[in-house]
Amino acid sequence: MSKKLPLHDIHQAAGASFIDRFGWQIVQKFSSVDSEYSALQKSAGLIDLSCSGILELKGDDRTRFLHGMVTNDIKSLTPGGGCHAAFLSPQGRMTADLRVFCSEESLILVTEPAGREKLGPALRKYIIGNRPLLLDRSEELALLSLQGPKAIALLASVLSQPLSLERPCEHFEATLAGERTRICRVHRTSAGGYDLIVERQSLPLVWDLILQNGKEDGVQPVGFESFDVHRIEAGIPWYGLDMDENTLPIEAGLEKDAISFNKGCYIGQESVARITYRGHVNRKLAGLRLSNSLPASKGDKISKDGQEVGWVTSSAYSPNLKIAIALGYLRREVLEPGTTVLIGTDERVSAQVTLLPFVETQPLLS
Repeated sequence: MSKKLPLHDIHQAAGASFIDRFGWQIVQKFSSVDSEYSALQKSAGLIDLSCSGILELKGDDRTRFLHGMVTNDIKSLTPGGGCHAAFLSPQGRMTADLRVFCSEESLILVTEPAGREKLGPALRKYIIGNRPLLLDRSEELALLSLQGPKAIALLASVLSQPLSLERPCEHFEATLAGERTRICRVHRTSAGGYDLIVERQSLPLVWDLILQNGKEDGVQPVGFESFDVHRIEAGIPWYGLDMDENTLPIEAGLEKDAISFNKGCYIGQESVARITYRGHVNRKLAGLRLSNSLPASKGDKISKDGQEVGWVTSSAYSPNLKIAIALGYLRREVLEPGTTVLIGTDERVSAQVTLLPFVETQPLLS
């Protein structure tokens, strides 16, 4: 049976509809997809991601340990800094996609819902005794995300202080609704925004505080359906949809920000090095502009000249582009932008390969 979000009853009272994803009943939409899409595009949207996994590493050797586990450089992090990373199997496949936030006392690891049950047990296999100490905080803390061009102005107003977070994964602690909350710079849409790591007990107060303060500026609660459109437009892969335990991180394009190629050894590093030395992978995640307005289905086959060359992972109708778009894995011989392919098996739809993102990054409004 799917789990319910901590704010399920509050969302239900607000008129939300739900869908089962990642073993959870998550919000599909609160009002209309068009209205929520517009809020994310022109103002800001508040997204309940409390089904995400949150772990904490403590102990003097936490940095050394995690540096040897994940794909990015942990030793270079200082308090207030962070990075995107992946935790791989020994064969180089993705066990989890995560963000690491470095504080004075610990390293905080946030992973998508599909990695929530996997990351902790996978890391514990490499811990000897209790050094370092790995705590699963997923039942004590929760994740909200405020995305959109007015996110920075709204948070600055609520906090009564300017926000100086510029680099991805920079963060600081502040007081929201009387509780300590970690404010993290995280891009989940083309406009970007902030993830808020909130104490579970104060989750309803923080949710209400942000929505009430942003109401006049058009800030709305946003469900997964409209958020997913913005995510796809931004070309951001999601673990559990566009990446899984069979994915090589370079196939998903994570070499752009989640892989350090000079940090030394880590779990799965030999596979990453071998691919880098060889110079390519056989397939990569790419964008597809469909010839009609009907989104493709996850898993739809992609073909070229009668040969199967890939499959669709995510798809949606883009109000911005007035067409259906998709993310999918394509063999490298058809990755050239402008290449025409067919999607589906019975009623095939033509699509054109395109560079990601579909929509360029929009500046946040201060």
